[in-house]
Amino acid sequence: MELFDQKKRTDLKPANHLDDDYDFYDRSAQPMFAKIRNLLNKWFDNYPKEDQISLKDHFKNDFQAAFFELFIHELFKNQGFKLKPHPKVEGTTKKPDFLVNGESDDFYIEVKHASDLSEQDNSHEKRKALLYDEINKIESPDFFLHIRDLTIKTNQQPSAKKVIQVINNELLRHNHDKVTEIVNKYGLDHTPRINFEDDKIDIEISLIPKSPESRGKIGTRPIGIYPGEFSWGGAEDAIKKAIENKATRYGNLNLPYLICINSTSRKWTDDEDVMNALFGSLQVTVSTDLSNKKEKWSRAYDGVFLDTRGPKFTRVSGILITNVYPSNLHVANHWLVKHPFASKDLNFDDIYLSRIEVIENKIESITGKNIKDILTVPDDWFVY
Repeated sequence: MELFDQKKRTDLKPANHLDDDYDFYDRSAQPMFAKIRNLLNKWFDNYPKEDQISLKDHFKNDFQAAFFELFIHELFKNQGFKLKPHPKVEGTTKKPDFLVNGESDDFYIEVKHASDLSEQDNSHEKRKALLYDEINKIESPDFFLHIRDLTIKTNQQPSAKKVIQVINNELLRHNHDKVTEIVNKYGLDHTPRINFEDDKIDIEISLIPKSPESRGKIGTRPIGIYPGEFSWGGAEDAIKKAIENKATRYGNLNLPYLICINSTSRKWTDDEDVMNALFGSLQVTVSTDLSNKKEKWSRAYDGVFLDTRGPKFTRVSGILITNVYPSNLHVANHWLVKHPFASKDLNFDDIYLSRIEVIENKIESITGKNIKDILTVPDDWFVY
């Protein structure tokens, strides 16, 4: 069995906003996605044969979660571990994702995809995606569309037909050469604007004249620029929520327990997010002693490992956090962190990845390998 069947593929179009990930990877004839298919097929072939049918179904239903499960299997297999998917655990009908057999330790792994999008957020994103896909069906030989602002006011899908009618009418009104003169003289901020508003949507679009090389090409998607999205904070809340969801799921396990989180937050994931989530938010205190005005940095008691009542989730031996997709394997970050108060110690020396540990009351980084090295991914992995 293969994850992606061998067949002739002819579709060279980019993905639509509402495309199912598995369907797009399966149909695309673009060389880059052929590379990804071949790699995932190789990983899939390394996955236990008796569990391949259920994993393939998982890919079709939830591509990101299934990809991360396959990724973790391959990542640890390449470090010399043997992994058994969904083992039985005494005392519970729930099954962790893997039982891992290593040189020094056997341990359990649980994988979790962490996103900062709620169900309501996902529904809102799908309404926008459907609208974008419909607008991208417009034939606009002379202009790209810059979506400057988009507000969907309700939980109902706005009428793409109304928006498209307004856009098409405006495209007929404007001459490419005249708009180009305006751009050359005054800049892009002075191009014609298209505004539409009703009880469900408020959208503002500006026209960007196409270059001579781009004009008249059939099938080119008209949307050239999408509205920027801004948000406060980072991915730490989503990371904490994902860990807390898994930390006590299996009760008191008889083996060490490693939770693996793939953080795909829109707010990005960096060192600060991880450290704040696990060890507590960074805070500063200032002495009221006028003779000693030095600021002191410390961490609040609000992390996964420790709160005001003491150590937390001590049945968890460690956390592996990644920000990985099929396209970024050559640059994907990871944070492997040992729980400083774990009740069951895991021998992290058997894991090749660089890691973070608390040593003599200090948070220390221990050099190891990265994801690219362990998976032997080339530096030019994702190049169109």
